[in-house]
Amino acid sequence: MDIINLVIAIVLLSNALLGFFIYKNNSRALVNRSYIFVIITILFWGVGMIFYRMVDQEYVTLWCKLLYTFATFTTPTFLIFSFIFPKGKLPSKKEIFIMVIFFIVINYLILFSDAIISSAEIPKQGENIIHFGNIYYLYVLYFFSHFFYAFAKLFFKMRKSNGVQKVQIKYVFLGYFIATNLAFATNLTLPWAGIFVYNWAGQVLTIIMVGFTTYAIIKYRLMNIRLIITRSILYAVLVGAVAAFFALSVIVVGELIGGNTRSSKIITYIATSFIVVIFLEPVKRTWAKLTDNIFYKDKVDYQEVLRQVGNVVAREIDLYKLLKGTSQLLAEKLKIKQISSFVPNTQGEFHLLASSVKKELDIVLVNDVVNYLQTNKRILIVEELIRDLGGLDEKFEKYKILDNFVSSAEKQRIEMVVPIVESDNLTAILIFDAKQSGDLYAQDDINFLELLSPQIATAIEKSKLYEEVEELNKELQKKVEDRTKSLKEANIALEDRNKFLTTIQVVTNNITRTLNLKKVNQMIADSIASEVGYIGGMLSFVDSSGKYLKVGAITNNEQSRKAFHILSKEPRDYATKIEIDYNLGAQTFLTGKINFSDKLSDFLCPPVDKKEIEEIQQILGIKTIVGIPVFSEAKIIGVIHFYLAVKREKISSLDIEIMTALANQVGIVFRNLKLYNTLQGANAELQDANTKLRELDKAKSEFLSIASHQLRTPISAIKGYLSMIIDGDFGKIPKSIDEVIRNIFESSARLARLINIFLNVSRIESGRLKLDKRPIQINDLIKGVIVELINQAKQKGLKLEYKKKKQDPPLIFADADKLREVVLNLIDNAIKYTPEGSIIVTVDSDDKELNFRVKDTGIGIKKEEAKSLFRKFVRGSGVAQIHTGGSGLGLFIAQKIIKEHDGMVWAESEGSGKGSLFQFTIPVYKKHDVPAYKEEAKEGMSSDLSS
Repeated sequence: MDIINLVIAIVLLSNALLGFFIYKNNSRALVNRSYIFVIITILFWGVGMIFYRMVDQEYVTLWCKLLYTFATFTTPTFLIFSFIFPKGKLPSKKEIFIMVIFFIVINYLILFSDAIISSAEIPKQGENIIHFGNIYYLYVLYFFSHFFYAFAKLFFKMRKSNGVQKVQIKYVFLGYFIATNLAFATNLTLPWAGIFVYNWAGQVLTIIMVGFTTYAIIKYRLMNIRLIITRSILYAVLVGAVAAFFALSVIVVGELIGGNTRSSKIITYIATSFIVVIFLEPVKRTWAKLTDNIFYKDKVDYQEVLRQVGNVVAREIDLYKLLKGTSQLLAEKLKIKQISSFVPNTQGEFHLLASSVKKELDIVLVNDVVNYLQTNKRILIVEELIRDLGGLDEKFEKYKILDNFVSSAEKQRIEMVVPIVESDNLTAILIFDAKQSGDLYAQDDINFLELLSPQIATAIEKSKLYEEVEELNKELQKKVEDRTKSLKEANIALEDRNKFLTTIQVVTNNITRTLNLKKVNQMIADSIASEVGYIGGMLSFVDSSGKYLKVGAITNNEQSRKAFHILSKEPRDYATKIEIDYNLGAQTFLTGKINFSDKLSDFLCPPVDKKEIEEIQQILGIKTIVGIPVFSEAKIIGVIHFYLAVKREKISSLDIEIMTALANQVGIVFRNLKLYNTLQGANAELQDANTKLRELDKAKSEFLSIASHQLRTPISAIKGYLSMIIDGDFGKIPKSIDEVIRNIFESSARLARLINIFLNVSRIESGRLKLDKRPIQINDLIKGVIVELINQAKQKGLKLEYKKKKQDPPLIFADADKLREVVLNLIDNAIKYTPEGSIIVTVDSDDKELNFRVKDTGIGIKKEEAKSLFRKFVRGSGVAQIHTGGSGLGLFIAQKIIKEHDGMVWAESEGSGKGSLFQFTIPVYKKHDVPAYKEEAKEGMSSDLSS
């Protein structure tokens, strides 16, 4: 292998090592995978050049075409990488399709035609010569278009980016741009001009890309593999050192022993092993010191740092001094450029409180960082998050949240974030800048900070509590002073309020002892002086004409009597006209507003003489008069004048409240007495009316009973004789009067039923309804009613049917005659109010009760009328047009009879024209009912219900 191929191989090895580190770091990241494909195509291209330069004349043309084919792989892979880097997306399907088409066409022209490469030859000296085809320019254009598009994308991404990401793109762009442009000249342009001496330089120039990329990796964390490269270098040096030590030991021991026999080799290896065992520990210690000086020259004694920070945390109580001292100590001992401490303000924003550097600005931490920490609450190393970001799908919500956090962290040059959490609450955030050594934060740093952060959290909480206590002491002192002052004021107000409440209670107790309005008014007038403590007062009320105010009561004490004795006539003989300009008392009545004056004459003159009033005011010592309107049910009925011995400005709101309360009491008493008198009159009238109604009801019941008994005997005789005539007992009825006789019989039967109805109503209302209960089978009762009414149904063209169950219903304990009336009434009503269709009778039962139903297709019932049908003289709306007869008592009687049987009766209907369902329930017969039956049987023997 010549020197050029050796150089190419070394460059390819450096490319391969870079690809290995990138793959080893995060093979799942899309950007890492795309870069690996770029390196793989470069390796193929470089290996193709080595073989092209090594083969003989027979295969040189084939390898030349393969070399140019391998070169075409580098363009689409780098173009795809430009789409993805640093954290973009794959090209669209349309863009990939176009790249594939160009790739296939250009490689077809290379491999299966002479249009691009026609042949190649090996000269006696110098590089191989290539004979290009007529359209070689398409090959050049293929490379130029792909790389131009890729560099354009990288350039615009670099313009839009900022921070570390912008620098990363810049170094990748520069490395590839320089190497590619030089390779264009050496591998594409110069050979086209016949200069082949530098035809191999393009592969070697890829070392520029490797150099720029490696620098970006180490300096600016490109694709986040700095840590793994550092560790790999250290591991390689360690392995080399151990291997060299072992080899040296073998050589030295071999020389000392001598010989090359099998025995001497065994002795050599045994001796070397002893040497390695003896010197291994010293070598390890020496190596540890050496590597520490090279790679870990800033190694930290975390235990010592923890102890020193613990002293600061335990000593400082002020929050600023605590965080300032902690930040400075950690920055000094951990060799960190800057540590900043952020705490939340009242709005929940985390602002900078203290920093390890002297200059402190009012900086607020961005929301993306705070929100992410509040969710995760763990120590975060930004470089590791960037590496994690590369392995996530950009479509996931987690990617967007993490990407926002990383972007914000990079803008603020954050390397590590330590949340300080107390009781699951984020109380502070420590922001760590880069280490002074440029090393990354490792697990030892995280372990140390995880031990330290709870201590800081406790100290912060202690400091906040101290601040709160201090603030609370100040506020408490102020509150005590304010409260003492307010308590004094409140005590005064409370005394006045107690006085007010006591006064109102005494007045209320006095006025509730009598229902005499004059006495009540006088009590209130007297209480103005005796209870409230004012000079006195006057109550005036509107008269019956509504035109005048007349005195109702004046404070009656010695001083008042002496003063008002001056008047030429009695105070109650004066009348104040209710006119707006008459005096202030009339104005108070008309406006309903409280009025004040320092002259009593303003309220009483006219009609009272002004001189007399001024003399009265002087005797009583009145300085202020207050006029309060008296309301009763939103209507003004009078005015109260309060006489006070103080100036107007001395009158408090509590005084006004007392006066208003007394005026309200007058209004309430007036209304109550008015209502009481009205109620008394109404009660007297109601008592007279009730007495008359009871007399009328008794007379009606007696008349109804007597009339029913008197009418029952003749109608029974008429019905009997008509029945005998119809049966032929008096001979054959002439055809001319046969129908008339039958109509008379039916009318007498209806009249008899109507008389029975009125008689039953009379018995129900007088409480004389008696039942003769016996165990009966309702089937027999229903069949008898059906037989009686079947002809009536047939005459209307109706179907009347009793749907009897296979098994007879259980016995019921009932009065057969009374229950028959109910069944007859319900079925008869169904026939009357069913113009067409059918009437279906059914009986259901269970262990507790029997249910009788009559379902018809008649006129139906309105839902709002269903509950009122069972009252006296009530018929459904519209039934009079169907059946003009009817007393409105049948359902009333049916309800009473069923209730006497401990049952229920009711009606149901979906509405007018939709038919009706009448039904009742009666308890089934039980064995324990037998004694009751025997007792009722004895009573039945002694009372004739049919009379």
